Amino acid sequence: MPYSGCVSARRHAVLSALIACVVLGLSCSDGDDDGGAPMAATEGAGGAATERAEPDAAARRVRLLKLGNFDQPTYLTAPRGDRRRFVVEREGRIRVVKGGRVLDTPFLDISDLVITDGESGLLSMAFAPDYERSGLLYVYYIDQQGFITIAQFRRSSDPDRADPGSRRTTMRVPHPRSNHKGGQLQFGPDGLLYAGFGDGGGGGDPDENAQNLGRLLGKLVRIDPRPGGGYAIPAGNPYRERSGARAEVYAYGLRNPYRFSFDRRTGALTIGDVGQDAVEEIDYLPSPGGGRVPRGGRNFGWDVFEGRNRYEGGSAPGHVPPVIAHSQDRGGFCSVIGGYEIRDRSLGRGWSGRYVYGDLCNPVIRVAALRRGRAPTRGTRLRVPNLVSFGEDGRGRVYAISLDGPVYRLARR
Repeated sequence: MPYSGCVSARRHAVLSALIACVVLGLSCSDGDDDGGAPMAATEGAGGAATERAEPDAAARRVRLLKLGNFDQPTYLTAPRGDRRRFVVEREGRIRVVKGGRVLDTPFLDISDLVITDGESGLLSMAFAPDYERSGLLYVYYIDQQGFITIAQFRRSSDPDRADPGSRRTTMRVPHPRSNHKGGQLQFGPDGLLYAGFGDGGGGGDPDENAQNLGRLLGKLVRIDPRPGGGYAIPAGNPYRERSGARAEVYAYGLRNPYRFSFDRRTGALTIGDVGQDAVEEIDYLPSPGGGRVPRGGRNFGWDVFEGRNRYEGGSAPGHVPPVIAHSQDRGGFCSVIGGYEIRDRSLGRGWSGRYVYGDLCNPVIRVAALRRGRAPTRGTRLRVPNLVSFGEDGRGRVYAISLDGPVYRLARR
């Protein structure tokens, strides 16, 4: 889960409230078809975003269309081109929304394998790029020992069910604490599987994992999963040949990359990295072109830097600063929730081609024009309390997910 893990009273209160959130029952969608003025950000002290009002009639023509209520949902996805939606629930179930209703039987139930202590749970899933042929899917959860686990399953003879007996472990990573578990799986445009791992928890990266290339925590990793379990190291991984480095590492210097995504059109990578005591950040790597993923080997700076600010002594070779940085002292930010670059043209000017993201504590949905350096960002009229994730369906439509239960699609008014 995205909680920051620092020791402030405000964040402890947020954590306690989320763990104790009310379990909501399932309901059918209100339909399967299609708030304050938007804000424009400038840069304040310390490189953090501040805001000023900027009217935008096009941006006001987008609403939140409720898909349904779920039991502590954490993610939504679907295979490319598929009209169903798959909603991940924290306790270990994946629900199918088909034809505008939530199916009674879960697509997959692994609640007996999952713990939900602290920031744990079933946190995301990803369908193999060739899912229609192979029937393979992957889930990211925290197992009974508190370890990060990526497991593979196969579709059953019923297309709305996975075969629970097909489970194979793809990757399992020891994690010493209950926070900073990461949580995202994404297949990149290169057909390889990417996963985001937090730095191991505690405050200030006490184990010094994030800058250590010999450890997997505090990293974005890239692997080539094998159909029978396990994985191979892709030939293009940046540290494949470096002595003392883990060959799985694609990028490093991350605190808790709870949500990241690839632009389905360009291949650009965007990471929402949850901050410590001062700054929430969005990191961005543009594509080199042709829909390819960015070059790996980038260092996002933690724990030498928090955002653009120096956090502690030491060096962070090749530090890539964030393109967006929000101060926790202004605007009620506490745990950034990374989103997606919107490729749903129906949303129109002001949304299509923009990156959408938010925060666990600040309910305002935000959009940004991503670019190198510093990216302009603005708040919108849309609000989702206890925002825990964004998701993208098989047609490229974007959803906002509240841990309280509701899942919404961003839709044209």
